[in-house]
Amino acid sequence: MAYIVLNSKPLQFGAVVREGCPGAFGMILARQSSISKTVLVDKPQRRRLTVDDFARMCEVGILAADDRVELIDGELVEMPPMGPAHAGIVNELANVLPALLGPHERLRVQSSVQLTRYTQPEPDLAVVSRDARQYLRKHPQPEDVLVAIEVADSSLSFDRDEKMPRYAAAGVPEAWLVDVGARTITVYSDLSAGRYRSAQTLLWTDEVVATAVEGLRLTFEEILPSAHFP
Repeated sequence: MAYIVLNSKPLQFGAVVREGCPGAFGMILARQSSISKTVLVDKPQRRRLTVDDFARMCEVGILAADDRVELIDGELVEMPPMGPAHAGIVNELANVLPALLGPHERLRVQSSVQLTRYTQPEPDLAVVSRDARQYLRKHPQPEDVLVAIEVADSSLSFDRDEKMPRYAAAGVPEAWLVDVGARTITVYSDLSAGRYRSAQTLLWTDEVVATAVEGLRLTFEEILPSAHFP
């Protein structure tokens, strides 16, 4: 893997310039007039990307709108494409959940939430406080997110072991992890000192009752019968 030092700060090309990002190397070289020194190094110090760095990469075209990339602790993580069952569950929930929310909540679908300066995941769905105007200026912050919902098949271990703890550490009061393969829903709640003290795994036939949103309850079997799955 090649590295380049920009203003004495190393940028790891393997993490930023990926296949599917044509012209990224050319864009970086075009900035050489503002670079004080460019050298190849064997053991660079890692430099974490911020959410502002992430936004600029999208603005200049290094990352395309259809790239499935999330910023986790300053590193770009490429998420696998959604399979039919994953996509179907997300879309069905997107159709059903708005009717179950109150006047003070709204649903966001596959949209970024900013947890920290270095972490900006894109949950499959998120129930947030209803203020459409502020979300035109910035992504929802932890205090805006009531429930984060991740639907997982091939990304199950990453969503469970990496993303759930980060939602908790940021102060998101509740998160759901929908396991496509097992047909289960794990509800993480009872937030305390940056950790979820409760992780209740429910079956597809059980009623899921949100603790952070009054009146939000549903049974997955009723909206997506198991018989519909291959």
